Amino acid sequence: MPYIKKTLLTTEACDAVHDKRLSISLTADGFSFSELSAQGDLLAFGEAVGGHATSMTDATRDIKAFFAEAGVRPIEFRRMELVVDSDESVWVPDEVYSAACNRQYLKVVGGGGRQVMTAPCRELASTAVFAFDEGLTTAFKVALPGLTVMNQHVRMASLAPMSKGHPLLIARWRGNKVDLAALADGRYLYGNTLEPADESTLRFQMVEVTRLFGIERPDTELLMCGDVDRELFARFRPYFPKTSLFTGRCNVGTEFRQLRTYRYALLLV
Repeated sequence: MPYIKKTLLTTEACDAVHDKRLSISLTADGFSFSELSAQGDLLAFGEAVGGHATSMTDATRDIKAFFAEAGVRPIEFRRMELVVDSDESVWVPDEVYSAACNRQYLKVVGGGGRQVMTAPCRELASTAVFAFDEGLTTAFKVALPGLTVMNQHVRMASLAPMSKGHPLLIARWRGNKVDLAALADGRYLYGNTLEPADESTLRFQMVEVTRLFGIERPDTELLMCGDVDRELFARFRPYFPKTSLFTGRCNVGTEFRQLRTYRYALLLV
């Protein structure tokens, strides 16, 4: 089934800006995307639904057709990124990384998938090895030449500079899973995907991360994003010195006032 447009929000300046970055995030039944200027202004946001085609050829066709209809031209972008959510991932320092060992790296963390992908992380001088649908990501790369692929933990590691003022614990909810990153002094300290049995277990794990990595401090801030509602926010707020919704790092104009930016925070950085 071809992708159909669910949401498309743009600014008047969108077509006039030529130094832009395109970020795409996959969902189970489609994808969302953002266009950002080099200055960090949000220029456009969109969502596509309809489900991913099972063959790479059909998926490539659907992706090309959607972006053509939405007026998104790959030639306009300085950088294009696809951020995928992987439940099985591991960091390997660059000095010991070998592509021939990718499957062995994942086995260390219990990964058993046959499709293994990698993404370099300059901030950590490491390579992320993770499991994901290689056929689907290849379809996006064919449809959008020059596209780079990373997982959510590589993206969250890039947020380390945000912690230069005070420690941060970033928690991104997606269904019954939570992507976690601990940051302090401009450095990425820890990242993992948790699938806790219940909320009390998750709260214990998150507080324990702050203790184990030395960021259990009076100025530590929890940043929540993803599938967060008012009630969930209220239940976690008492356990940390400060709790906020994380809405990304870009500048959002009035054209996007109806967009719940905290749900798409990793697209808006």
